[in-house]
Amino acid sequence: MPEFITKTFNENQTISTATFSKCFKYRYSLTKKFNTGKGKLLFILLNPSKATEKVYDATIIRCEKRSKLLSYKQFRVCNLFAFRSTKPTELKKVSSPEGPLNNMFLKTSIKWSDKIICSWGRFGTLHNRDLEVIQIIKNNRTPVFHLGLTKNNQPKHLLYVSYNKILTKWL
Repeated sequence: MPEFITKTFNENQTISTATFSKCFKYRYSLTKKFNTGKGKLLFILLNPSKATEKVYDATIIRCEKRSKLLSYKQFRVCNLFAFRSTKPTELKKVSSPEGPLNNMFLKTSIKWSDKIICSWGRFGTLHNRDLEVIQIIKNNRTPVFHLGLTKNNQPKHLLYVSYNKILTKWL
């Protein structure tokens, strides 16, 4: 029996799939597939909020718009931490904010993708998770980009970056 649950929703020729832990405290990935475009874009962010396969938040909407502007057929969002919270500070209060299956989903998603945009913001250094995920990324040959770096050299969160910002090669 799998230790995760996958839910799918189809609306307006867009298929949305989200994978959660059985307890729904963790979201491991959220993927949207459109009827136009080419290729697969992976966003690696900080942590999921309450977005699901049916209900999107500002970050998922922003990922969708950016992936369409870049002419991708589909995009997936994974995170440094799979714990679902609207407040990044809550990650400090959880014993295992990365989630038991998150590395497996990250590795699979990195291999699945044609391009990666890292965009986790300044809290990525919590538990040195940024360094751990960067090593996972480096073990693959998928091209990696960011939208600018914070003062502590973390990839800026896409909510705070203009759509006009050109991707910068990273790693």
